[in-house]
Amino acid sequence: MVFRSQDQSTYITIGTIIGTVGLSGEVKCFPETFFPERFFRLCDVRIEAKDGKSYPLRIKQVRLSSSFVFILFEGIDSLENATPLKGSLIQIPEEERLSLPPDHYYRYEIVGLDVYLADRTNLGKVDSILSTGANDVYIVRNGSREHLIPALKRIIRKIDLKRREMVIDPIPGLLDASMQ
Repeated sequence: MVFRSQDQSTYITIGTIIGTVGLSGEVKCFPETFFPERFFRLCDVRIEAKDGKSYPLRIKQVRLSSSFVFILFEGIDSLENATPLKGSLIQIPEEERLSLPPDHYYRYEIVGLDVYLADRTNLGKVDSILSTGANDVYIVRNGSREHLIPALKRIIRKIDLKRREMVIDPIPGLLDASMQ
């Protein structure tokens, strides 16, 4: 997700706090970055709370597991202090983002794209992204209709960030299975 602050700085989300660990204030985060090791190099981050308020926090300690990042923040030293952070987003200024390999995109770049078939039939917009482990799935909505589009090179034919659009070539039956 991308957020513009009151001073017009743009922030990108690199993780979501999904819970607490232990009694010392440590939080468990789902990394929303291709580079979870980046958390070791971070010092200051912005927290976007569930209520829409944002504030800075300084990282004190980081550890990684295969799927999660565990963080201790300065000043958050108890379970009681850490619990309100659940559901918050961890953000950094956009200019601090790391470059991605070719044909890879940040989630915030994909969400909101118009999705078309090769014949220019509009399927809707990418509403959100579901992480399945094997590959991401783009949830494309058009009114009450929803399409689940696997983020695979054989289906996603073109992504044009400047035009804010994606062109897909669905396998037979993919769009028939869409939900209404």
